[in-house]
Amino acid sequence: MNLDEAKILFKEYVDTYQIDNDKIKLKYDHSLRVCDLCKKIALSLNLSKEDIEIAEMIGLLHDFGRFEQIKIYNTFNDKISVDHAVLGVQLLEKFGIDKFINDKGTQDLVKTAIINHNKTYVDNNLNERELLFSNIIRDADKIDIFYIWSESNIGSVDGNISNNIYERVINCKIDYEERKNNLDIYVILCGLAYDINFAYSYHYLVEKKYVTKIIDKVILKNNHEYERLNNIKKSLEKYLKNKEDLC
Repeated sequence: MNLDEAKILFKEYVDTYQIDNDKIKLKYDHSLRVCDLCKKIALSLNLSKEDIEIAEMIGLLHDFGRFEQIKIYNTFNDKISVDHAVLGVQLLEKFGIDKFINDKGTQDLVKTAIINHNKTYVDNNLNERELLFSNIIRDADKIDIFYIWSESNIGSVDGNISNNIYERVINCKIDYEERKNNLDIYVILCGLAYDINFAYSYHYLVEKKYVTKIIDKVILKNNHEYERLNNIKKSLEKYLKNKEDLC
C-alpha cells in the first residue's frame, strides 16, 4: 500500500472514534505531522525510497493505540491507563496490519519501532535496522510533542523544581524521576531534548526554538523559579547548538 492509501485507511479507522473530540483530533493531527517528520529525517539520512516509506508508515501508525486509550480511559497518561504503544500493536494486529503493509518482515520492523517509540530507552537487543527506525520515530515524536507544548497554553505550574531533577537536567541528563508537581513535569519534558539522535532533528529544534518557547511560557507562570528555569534554558540551548555544530 502506498502512503496516500494508508492515510485514507488510517482516517477511516480514526473516524470510528469521535473525531470531534479534541483529544482524538489532537492525536490524529499529531500522527500526520510525525509521519511527515519521519520522512524528512529519513531523507536527511539518504535512505532508499522504500525505507523512507517505511519510516513514514511508522510515523503514521505509531500512536494507533491512543484513540482506544482515550475512548476507554480518557487520558494520555500510560502510567494510570495502559502502554499505548503495546496497545497500538495489539490493535494493529486485530485491525489487520497487512492492510497497511504486505511484507511480513516489514510488518515486524514497524511493530518493533512502534513498541520502542515511547519507552524510556530502546531495547538493548535491537538489530541495526530496528534501532535506526526506532530512533527515527523517537526523534519525530519528540519534535512534534515539543511543537504542541510550545503552542499550548501553559496551565498551573505550582511548586519548585525538585533538586534531583534540576541537577540532572542542568547537567544534560534525561530525568525520569517521579514528578512531585507540575513544574517538574515541564522540566522533564524539556529535558527529553537530550534524547535526540539525528543531525536533522538538532537543526530543526535549534531553528524552531520549541524548547525555549516552552520554558519561557513556564517562567511567566512561575517567576520565583526564574533563575533555575533560565539556567535550564541556557543549558538546553547550548547542548542543542553544540550538537548541531558537530553534525
